[in-house]
Amino acid sequence: MSGQLPAYLRRRVGLQILALLAVLTAMMQLLELLDVTSDIFDRGQGLGGLMYYALLRTPAELGLALPLAVLLGTMIVMNSMARRLEIMAMRASGVSFKRMLGHLLPLLFVIAIFHATLMQAVLPRVEVELKRWWNASAPAEEAPAPLWVHTRGGPVSIETISPDGHHLKGVHLYVHQSGLLTSRLVASTAHWDGRTWQLEDVTELRISDSEVKRIHDDAREWRTNLQPDEVLRLNVARPYLSTMMLAEVIAGARIGSQPRSYYQTALYRSFTAPFGVFIMLLLALPTAATLTRGSGGGGAMLLALVLGLGFLLLDGILASLGASGQMSPLYSALGAPLLFGLIGLVRLQLCERP
Repeated sequence: MSGQLPAYLRRRVGLQILALLAVLTAMMQLLELLDVTSDIFDRGQGLGGLMYYALLRTPAELGLALPLAVLLGTMIVMNSMARRLEIMAMRASGVSFKRMLGHLLPLLFVIAIFHATLMQAVLPRVEVELKRWWNASAPAEEAPAPLWVHTRGGPVSIETISPDGHHLKGVHLYVHQSGLLTSRLVASTAHWDGRTWQLEDVTELRISDSEVKRIHDDAREWRTNLQPDEVLRLNVARPYLSTMMLAEVIAGARIGSQPRSYYQTALYRSFTAPFGVFIMLLLALPTAATLTRGSGGGGAMLLALVLGLGFLLLDGILASLGASGQMSPLYSALGAPLLFGLIGLVRLQLCERP
C-alpha cells in the first residue's frame, strides 16, 4: 500500500495538470489565432500557413500556461480527494502533508525538466524560425525598417534584411576610438558565408587629425559578433535566449539590442524559472486540508488561486524592474520565488497542526 500511494498521487495530479495544460494552451492559441488569421490569409499563406503559425507559437504558450496548470491541477485534485475523504483516510494512516509533497516531488522534477527544455532549447530556435517565416511572407510594403545595433566593432545601421537574415543591404559601420569617430564604412550588401560576412561595394572613410581618406573595395571580409540569428532578433522586444546565449551576450560574444540589465535579469531568471512549478504546487497543496477543518473548500481554493496569481504578477513586475535597470537583476529574479516559497512552506506547516 505504501508503494501504491505515491504512484496514485502522482498519476492523479499529473493527469489533471496535463489536461489543464492542453485546455489553457488551446484557449491561448485560439485567442491569438483570432487576432492574426486575417494577416496570415492576406499574406497568401492559407490554412497551411495558419497551422504552421500555430505550431511555432505552441512552445511559447505552453511555457506561459504550465505554471497555471500546475496550480489549478493540484488544487482541483486535492479538493476532490478531500471531498471524497481520501485525504482524511491518508491523514489517519499517518501520511502528513509534507509527505504528500515528497511523493509529488518526482512529478515536479519531470515538469521542471520539461519547462527548462522548452525555455532553453526549443523556444530560442522556434522564435528565429517564426521570425524567418513571417519575414519571408511579408508583402513588399512591409519590409523591415532600418535597424541599429551595437557590435563589437562599433555601431551598425542596416537598411534591409533578407527573410532568413543571411543577406543585408545598406550596411553602415561606425568605428570609434576614445569617443571620436575614426572610420565610417558603407557597404551596399553583405552576405553570410557560414563563418563571416562578405561585404560588397565597400566605401570607407578614414578620419585622422590631418586628413580624411576615402578607400573603395569591391569586396571585403567583415568579422563581427553579429550573426544571422541575432539579426532576426533585433526588433524582437523580449527575445527568448538560452542561458548560454545570455552569458555570451553579457560577455560580448553575441550582440544584443536590449540594455545589459535585461540580459542579466534574464540570465538569473533562467535559473529560478524551473522553481516556479514547485512554488505553485506548494501554494495549492494546503487545499487538501479544507474538509479536515470543517470547511467546504471554496475559501481555501480561492486563497490558493489568489496567491498563485499574485506570485505570477509580482514575478512579472520584478522582472520588468530588473530588465529596465530600476532594480538589481539578482533581487528581481529571487524576490518573488523566495517570498511565495516561504508563504507556501508556512501554510504547509500550519496544515500539519491538529
